Amino acid sequence: MAKSPPRYVTKAGDSPLWASEPFRVFFPLGIAAALFGLLLWPLHYAGWWELYPALQHPRILIFGFGAAFVFGFLGTAWPRFLEAEALRVWEVGTLIAGWIVAQLAYARGSIAVGDLLGGITCLVFLFVLGRRLFGEKREIPPPGFALAFFSVALASATLFAWSAGLGEYSVQVSLLLRLFAYQGFLLLPILGVGSYLFARFFQVAGAPPAFGKGRHRGLFVWGAAGLILVSFFIEAYISARWGNMTRFGAMVLWAWGALPGIWAVKAPGTRAWALRFGLILLALAFLCRVIWPSPLFAFQHLLFLGGFCQVILLTADRVILGHCDDLAGVLPKSRAWQWMVWLMVLTAATRATADLVPSTRVSHHIYAALMLVTILMIWMGLHLKRLRRIPPGE
Repeated sequence: MAKSPPRYVTKAGDSPLWASEPFRVFFPLGIAAALFGLLLWPLHYAGWWELYPALQHPRILIFGFGAAFVFGFLGTAWPRFLEAEALRVWEVGTLIAGWIVAQLAYARGSIAVGDLLGGITCLVFLFVLGRRLFGEKREIPPPGFALAFFSVALASATLFAWSAGLGEYSVQVSLLLRLFAYQGFLLLPILGVGSYLFARFFQVAGAPPAFGKGRHRGLFVWGAAGLILVSFFIEAYISARWGNMTRFGAMVLWAWGALPGIWAVKAPGTRAWALRFGLILLALAFLCRVIWPSPLFAFQHLLFLGGFCQVILLTADRVILGHCDDLAGVLPKSRAWQWMVWLMVLTAATRATADLVPSTRVSHHIYAALMLVTILMIWMGLHLKRLRRIPPGE
């Protein structure tokens, strides 16, 4: 008998809206963490923040901002794909508490403690998701969502390794753990979830599908993920150039096999165009490291700002519009998103200049931080009222 398609609904329960749709809490928390992590630089240069934020900044941006968006998205979508019970108050409350105390530890400069707390919080999140998969005996979710689950497990293991001091074992292990945490934790969910979600950016309400599902999509998703993990070991132990070449190849494989249609059809609106542009910037960041392997941070910020941040905000934008608004009534063109995209490019270029031209480092650190703060405030302004709305039709 053919498997019936999922209905993307949860079992009837008594969870309040903020718990059954935890993106309503975690997305604003992620923005708050990002604003704090970004403002550490101008505060430090102004003499108002004593600690040099070289470690605080990336931890808060990845495991504050990034983790909050991963928790919010998966915590909402996972039970719907499984048609299982929505997250309960105690589960979401525990995750919020763990996330907050980890950020507070990072803010105090207690990096190892923050890593330990962050690892425990990720482990709790895995338990929350796994309880719906194994406890309710549901079928395995689509490959993309299984990959996102794996990325949280990878982040948890990496944070525990850091808290145990394994990052000091050798230069190679230190680099490998940074790649797992700063790239793998966000890149793998983007490829996994994106293989399912990104096609919807190109769908016009009332029109037939813009393009068909790629054949053997799961194979391409897991194949690209495997290549990315291999690329981390290549970069840490053999060559940064060949590691990034492998990562670039993985992106091309994924784009060709998992999302073949979005590169051929015309973008029906600003968000679809921005998404395609953000994915290109992701691949371009790896290609730049192939050509110029030495300027690590310059091109890493092209990856973080032009790629990760842009794609994460677009994905969250889509989630909010789908749950809190009428997608059919959303205008295809968005001047706000046009501004955000070009400000993101300018921010990435400004931050890259800080590393490529050392004489500009302080001023460009400040400018880049303030520009990204502006982008995040624009995004939050678009959605603050929506996040409080009851879903249409309820």
